[in-house]
Amino acid sequence: MGEIMYERRRLLVSTAAWVGGLAGVVAIRSARDFQVEEMTPTSAVGRAYADRCYGSSEHAAIIAPLKALLASDPSVRSMSETCPICGCPIIVRR
Repeated sequence: MGEIMYERRRLLVSTAAWVGGLAGVVAIRSARDFQVEEMTPTSAVGRAYADRCYGSSEHAAIIAPLKALLASDPSVRSMSETCPICGCPIIVRR
């Protein structure tokens, strides 16, 4: 009877070790699925995110000096700056 209990305990411990190990491997694999990718401002998604805060006062404060610089230099067709708050590209064109 003692040997059967020993074998049963060994089976349960080894099963728990295997299940724990496999769970760890699965957790490590799924954690690698999260990635950060750069968006180009010219792509459809980049344009959608660029327009997400179009009417904000921070953007108006950035656009005003850009328009003044654009008006003062007739050879320049467009000017751009990045919003320090949201990271949106702000482009002013003639």
